[in-house]
Amino acid sequence: MLLAVTAAFQLIALVTLFRVATGVAAVNQTNPSPPTLQIPTSFNSSITVPSSTPQFQNPAGNGLDASLILVAFFIAANIVVISILAFLYRKKRMKLFSIFISVFLIFNVTLLYFSFIAGISSFIPVFAGLGAAVATIVFALYGWRRMVNSLAFLVALELGSSFPVLLQTPLNYIVPAVYAVFDLYAIYYGRMGRLVKQVADGEKTEKPSTTPLVKKSRLGGWPEFGLLTVNFPHIEIGMADIAFYTMVPAIALILVNVTAFIVVMAVVDIGLIVSFYVFRNKEVSPGLPIPILLGLGALLLMHFV
Repeated sequence: MLLAVTAAFQLIALVTLFRVATGVAAVNQTNPSPPTLQIPTSFNSSITVPSSTPQFQNPAGNGLDASLILVAFFIAANIVVISILAFLYRKKRMKLFSIFISVFLIFNVTLLYFSFIAGISSFIPVFAGLGAAVATIVFALYGWRRMVNSLAFLVALELGSSFPVLLQTPLNYIVPAVYAVFDLYAIYYGRMGRLVKQVADGEKTEKPSTTPLVKKSRLGGWPEFGLLTVNFPHIEIGMADIAFYTMVPAIALILVNVTAFIVVMAVVDIGLIVSFYVFRNKEVSPGLPIPILLGLGALLLMHFV
């Protein structure tokens, strides 16, 4: 199921970049009525993001030093959020914070993604972002866990499709690579691995109550991690993991060509299968290193060849 979802998201990201290439999200559109999709004429063609697309701007510049600084801020923010979640879990207040993070995340990511689809001058991105945020709050209050899971899938898709437009070279390579390595540290040496185990053990030992008071608990059905994780029948995976699986082939499309997208997509998906084989006996394992590093390796190979 995870493999099927990943492949579907990768193909949707492909179509999203076709749409971005029309210039619909650019400030100064060269074509006032751009076609629906800018499909490449051959497998050797790449997708060009118009330079006037406001989201396609690296605030730290395009140099290696500036990119490393920006990545350091990303990692620092990740560590801060994990630390806050771990602290609040001990205080039994983790769900409230995860709701706040989830609403903030889904509003901004949905707003960004739909600006690539409908254009920055359209009202659709704002309405889509507000709708997603309101839906998140409603699902949290009513404890609709399956609907919350659907929103987590939505954020993973939107984030994975938007990142290739947001990140320019060399951030295209650095961000996935750094997060793949950081994932190893976070799971085996950092707080993330311990926190995931604590939450999982807590859910296993938690006994459902038949009292009306507990049944009416407003946040009883809200998952501890909110939209930060995606649940399948037998596994729970980080939402950002699926986003990175979606992102790396799309980067290959921008930097190289359609053939590179197909190759990197296949390598990432094979790496996902390999991960399940390698970590099959582990209760908690990193989901990024094998698929992402293999995918980036294939991307670099295609780039230089």
